[in-house]
Amino acid sequence: MHSKQLHYFITTVQRGSIAAAARALDIAQPAISQQLASLEREVKATLLERSFSGISLTPAGEVFYKHAEKIMGEIDNVKTALQAFQGEQQKVIKIGMLPSIGNVLSLPLLTEITSNHKALKVEISTGPSYTINDWLESKQVDIALTYQQAIEPKFMSVTPLIQEELHLVFTGSPAYPEYAKLKDKSMIKFWEISELPLLSPGNKDALGQLIADYEKATGVSLKHDLAYSGQLMTGLRQVMQGEGVMILPTSAIFHLRESGLVSTLKITQPEMHRTVLAATNKQRKATHEYQQIIDIIRKVVAKENALKHWCGTLEFAASSFVAKSA
Repeated sequence: MHSKQLHYFITTVQRGSIAAAARALDIAQPAISQQLASLEREVKATLLERSFSGISLTPAGEVFYKHAEKIMGEIDNVKTALQAFQGEQQKVIKIGMLPSIGNVLSLPLLTEITSNHKALKVEISTGPSYTINDWLESKQVDIALTYQQAIEPKFMSVTPLIQEELHLVFTGSPAYPEYAKLKDKSMIKFWEISELPLLSPGNKDALGQLIADYEKATGVSLKHDLAYSGQLMTGLRQVMQGEGVMILPTSAIFHLRESGLVSTLKITQPEMHRTVLAATNKQRKATHEYQQIIDIIRKVVAKENALKHWCGTLEFAASSFVAKSA
């Protein structure tokens, strides 16, 4: 019996099926099935009942699951305790974030850590909100940067970062006269967006959920009939080609706006905004390095906000971070 087997077993139970566990762990289903079968042979008991609807624990599986969680928790505690003996070795912190956040934070965050925090190293992965949640719950990342709509209190501890503004994003090219009238505006009312073809993710994504919430609150239905891959850069390419508009934070497009490839309008009546948070897994013991990285993230968020790359209201007292970096 080894920790990989326990990790696969716990994830499968938590996700309700081997297929869902495979997606969360980003590995092939047969690999999980093989490890689970090997585990059952070793303990000489059937732990899981398999069916077309998923899996369920047997009585033996329920007992084993409780012990498996304790064992994995102790393994995490041992790893944390041994970090004190690693001397000057770099502490690697894995961060998961959405593409829009990564667009504004990845490079300055890596630069800040490389220049001023040589004892730390971060590895950054990006993906949609539901994937980020899976990574954090399965402990594939240490910190997740995500949105209020995607928070799952049952396993997340959160630190607010910024309440970002959402803007309407449309092509900056004069070659598409149907969008020319938008350039004469300084802002756009939410109901006016219903007159435009909208590229938006489905409700599984945090942004899609937020848009749906605003539609429900206002009684305004937006045009969601455009094909959208769910990939940020693909959607922005469609916008630049005049195929539709998007609702996004400035963090996702500031570089394109500065180069004139896209234009933006702040959304009003009502204003659209959402809170960005740094989340950690409650089941994992908090470490000094986690808090240090979150403090560094706050510092970088404050800088990008001051540069107007990320428009919104900081959710913490940023002045001390800005002052230290000056």
